[in-house]
Amino acid sequence: MDIYFENVGGKVLEAVLPLMNTNGRIPLCGMIAWYNAGGLGSGAEMQSLTTPRLWQSILVKHLSVNGFIISNHFDRYPDSLREVGPALATGQVRHTEDIVEGLENAPAAFKGLLQGGNTGKLLVKIT
Repeated sequence: MDIYFENVGGKVLEAVLPLMNTNGRIPLCGMIAWYNAGGLGSGAEMQSLTTPRLWQSILVKHLSVNGFIISNHFDRYPDSLREVGPALATGQVRHTEDIVEGLENAPAAFKGLLQGGNTGKLLVKIT
């Protein structure tokens, strides 16, 4: 794997690192698996990343891990809409939505999101 867009962390990152090619790149956007464990710096998920064998994969494969925050790229938003909008409309790019009905179900939906219980974009439809 040459590029892995990291937005999950935890066991997913642990599974991906050995599959990375030498000089691979990892833009780091988020770590959702760790948010449920109390945030970065705590919890068992965070501790698993600090183990030497994972950092050894990063070192031996010369991987680049860089932070990626969308707010640093707001100036490119109009270009993104022009490119992604038609790709979505034609089906060239597909997305999945997991819709939960009712505001009263939002807390359970959020908990499920943190536990990996949804597929795609999680939405709560207020009825």
